Amino acid sequence: MNVVFDTNVYISFIRDLSHSAELLERGTTKYLSAVVLMELWAGAKTKPAERIVERLQKPYAGANRIITLRPSHYISIGQFLSGLSRRYAELRKKAGFVNDVQIAFTARHLGAVLLTEDEQHFEIIRERLPALQVRYLAA
Repeated sequence: MNVVFDTNVYISFIRDLSHSAELLERGTTKYLSAVVLMELWAGAKTKPAERIVERLQKPYAGANRIITLRPSHYISIGQFLSGLSRRYAELRKKAGFVNDVQIAFTARHLGAVLLTEDEQHFEIIRERLPALQVRYLAA
């Protein structure tokens, strides 16, 4: 089974080792979304934090499992955001939500299960992307 973890899963793991079982689960092929990696680097404001992100990305890079999207995916993402109902007009302007949409498209492209703590964003995304497989983890 292919798996993609949302940024918040890594952050919880870094803070207090939450979700260790999921991150270390055998029998899964784990991929790292380049968007998640970007968010982790954006939050690494100290040298120790930078070392943590470097250590986290190393096995994914070594296995060629850092995943980027194709230009056609970005067109689909733009159409997805454009097609959201008016009640989400403000949400689609927020970088965090747009990043979550990109992470969702990455997981769907891989046929992977997305593991996240963010039920609010991903339930909105699943309204228009029902093929997305999501598993919610307790925060």
